[in-house]
Amino acid sequence: MRLWRLSFILILVFCGGTVFATPAIGANNPQYFISIPEAGAVVKHLFVITNTGNQTLSITEILPSCTCTTVAPTKAELEPGKSIGITVSVDTAGLTGLTERIATLKSNDPFNPEFILSISVTVGGKAEAKLPAISAIDFQKLFYLLVDVRTPEEFASGHLLGAVNIPLSEFQNNLSAWIPRLPRDITIILQCKAGSRSAQATQILLKAGFTNVLNLEDGITDWTNTFGSQYLFDF
Repeated sequence: MRLWRLSFILILVFCGGTVFATPAIGANNPQYFISIPEAGAVVKHLFVITNTGNQTLSITEILPSCTCTTVAPTKAELEPGKSIGITVSVDTAGLTGLTERIATLKSNDPFNPEFILSISVTVGGKAEAKLPAISAIDFQKLFYLLVDVRTPEEFASGHLLGAVNIPLSEFQNNLSAWIPRLPRDITIILQCKAGSRSAQATQILLKAGFTNVLNLEDGITDWTNTFGSQYLFDF
C-alpha cells in the first residue's frame, strides 16, 4: 500500500511538472530612452533577454519596425535561466524631436509570443521638434482587443477602459457571425467578473481556430482588488 501511494505521488509530481513546464521571455528593461544633440548618429542599445521559464526558449525571429532599425542576433535558443544580449540600432539620420522604434521578438513563449523592445530617441538641434508619434505599423504591433463577455447590464455598470462588450451568449449561440469580425493577427483578451465566463469564451475561440487568445484570470474582481477603480468606468 505504501509503495502504491509513493508511486501515485511521483506520477502526480511528474505530470504536474510536465503540465506547467513552459518557456518565458523577459528583459532587464524592454524600453530604452536617449537624447542626442543632433541627427545623424547611429544609436545602439544592448537589451538583456532572459528565459525565466523552465523549458528551452526559442526566439525564432526578431523583426525591426523599419529599415532604419537593425537587430543582432536575429534568433536564439535559451535554456532556463540563461540570458542573451540583443543589440538594437537606430539610424537617426533625418530624425527630429522624439521618435520611437521597436523590435518584435517572436518566440515559443505561449503567453507572450511577441515581445516588444523599444528605443525612444529625442533629437535636439535647431530643427523643429515634432510631437511624440508612433507609426501605424508600430501601433498595430502593440494593439490588442479587450472583450468583456458579461451581460450588457453588467457592462454598463462598470467596465475597463477600451473594452468592447460581446456577451458570452453571443459566443455560444452566434459564433459564426463573430468569427469573420474578430482579428486573428492581434491578441484577444477576454474578461468577465471573476474569469469563469471569459474562460468559456476563450475555449470556444480556441476550438474555432483562434490561437492568440488569453483569459484574464479572476476578471474584474481581481483587477479591482489589485488596482481599485483605476481604468474602470461606467458610461
